[in-house]
Amino acid sequence: MATIATISSSPSLSSRTDAVLEHVTKRLISHGHTVTPIVLRDLPAEPLLRGQADDPAIAVAAAILEAADAVVVTTPVYKAAYSGLLKVFLDLLPQYALKGKTVLPLATGGTPAHVLVIDYALRPVLTSLGAGAIGQGWFVLSSHIQLYDGGGLLLDPTASVPLYQVTEAFLATVEGGQPVEGTPVQLAGVEAIRARPEDPEAAPLLADLVVEYSTRYGRTNENTQLTEVPPSDFHAERGGAFVLLRSGGRTVAGGAIRRYDDETAEVKRMWTSQVHRRQGLGRRVLAELEAAALDLGYRRLYLTTGPRQPEAAALYLAAGFEPQFDTDVDPESIGPLQFRKELSVALRAAS
Repeated sequence: MATIATISSSPSLSSRTDAVLEHVTKRLISHGHTVTPIVLRDLPAEPLLRGQADDPAIAVAAAILEAADAVVVTTPVYKAAYSGLLKVFLDLLPQYALKGKTVLPLATGGTPAHVLVIDYALRPVLTSLGAGAIGQGWFVLSSHIQLYDGGGLLLDPTASVPLYQVTEAFLATVEGGQPVEGTPVQLAGVEAIRARPEDPEAAPLLADLVVEYSTRYGRTNENTQLTEVPPSDFHAERGGAFVLLRSGGRTVAGGAIRRYDDETAEVKRMWTSQVHRRQGLGRRVLAELEAAALDLGYRRLYLTTGPRQPEAAALYLAAGFEPQFDTDVDPESIGPLQFRKELSVALRAAS
């Protein structure tokens, strides 16, 4: 596994740029890599401005960079340029400080007019420092980043999908392979299989859910880490089922049910790959779970979804689930959103 240094160049303690970086960091860690952060606002100002590379704190930051196999550089955009903090830090580094390293540049800003900052301002500097490979990078509009009090981040799909893609491409370069996902395409030949959460085919689903939940809710607990129920709850012999949708040898969606009571199955672990959403895969998973529930003798489905998962709530409403809450109230004031669905008589007869 690789050691990856991340550079935060936002001067603000509460930063959309840092929130995006934290999200990307979670994805890097989910691949098993070690991530070491460099937070430029924490470095001593006078030595940084005077270019005193021998200052102990600055020397430590430079050593982290030197030891890294790859680097993620993030910056807010001010006055059509990358941050001054980043400029002074890069200026005091040795000439080839990034020699042979894979670099992923990311930027945030308030207007699409700044989208070229990465290619026309930051990339040439990274090249001059000897970067071995510079990823495509991505510019995220501030309006596509929703921060919550107390932590948590919700990215607009317009930002989350390309950010996922450039991160996966960066990881593929670091790992010496090919990106596992590319440009979103309409899938063909999608196969539904019954699996167990311990199976290798389920790993992409579980890893991505941990990243998504911990990002959206800004905390690490049993729910965001998927340890709130034992995996055995999803085994058939315990009254559960774990369904995956596979296409071209890859897991693209999935979900599970477990026993809630004698007549009710609880839906859990609903997931669709970032680059294959809006293709009806979520509805397909729910249909497979309904069939599995009927096979196991259940009469209804129950589930809860978090208030920061609007696309999930929309899916359940479209699939005929009845909300057990006031849909006109701010979801944040409710907490977990409960849904129920009676399994249809027609489906019971067909089963």
